Amino acid sequence: VNWMKKSAPRFTGVRVIHKAVDVLERLGAAGGGLTLAGLAGAVAMPKPTVYRIVATLEARGYLGRTPEGHYHLSRRFADLQSGTATAKQLAAAARPEMERLVESCKETLNLGVLDAGDVVVIETIESPQAVRMSSKIGNRRYPHSTALGKVLLAALPEKEILRILRGRSMPAFTPRTITTEPALLVELERVRQRGHAFDNCENETDGRCVAAPVFGPGRTVVAALSVSGPLSRMTVARARSFLGPLFATCKALSAAIGGEA
Repeated sequence: VNWMKKSAPRFTGVRVIHKAVDVLERLGAAGGGLTLAGLAGAVAMPKPTVYRIVATLEARGYLGRTPEGHYHLSRRFADLQSGTATAKQLAAAARPEMERLVESCKETLNLGVLDAGDVVVIETIESPQAVRMSSKIGNRRYPHSTALGKVLLAALPEKEILRILRGRSMPAFTPRTITTEPALLVELERVRQRGHAFDNCENETDGRCVAAPVFGPGRTVVAALSVSGPLSRMTVARARSFLGPLFATCKALSAAIGGEA
């Protein structure tokens, strides 16, 4: 109670955010990390309050914990700082590389990122053919049913994947859509092993798609690039035939933003 009275003048905004910032600042100053009890003492808050804050931050990927139980800041803060610069670099590099790829594959290309649990298309080039898969910059899609989404989810820790999935439904867009967490986790492990993902008529009944990751600094997956086409042309064999050019384009995009494929 005394702590609350002494600190009252600081709380001109949202009280719980002030508390979370206090926790983050203390962990940043600690260097080697702090136990829950040590952190609660350092910020003069009850352990249950501090636990709720650190559990939330850990679930969102902003805190890590050592085997001994010491909480520490994660690399995600650095990722946030570099995110804008990386996005600008990616946007500048994407168009010419994608134009070269579409010349060879003649199918629709989509470059997507994960935003608040959605796949967001940040660049697209539609197939020059009359019958094609359509797309627009800014389109939002579910991650569980798309090749882009599978690549982006597969790069995350399982705890973060489950947080995203449990914050939304997993609707069946076609009879082939994966709609359960266990089945999707199995599929994401396949994606990690193969280094690419397929959408086999899972998002649209008449479309097939293959996607691969784009890496940023530290080999973090910052985006995914896909080739998609109508089922009449996009057989599994044809989709596989695009993997070489797709990987080459992703490698060029990764190099453009200081990443390594």
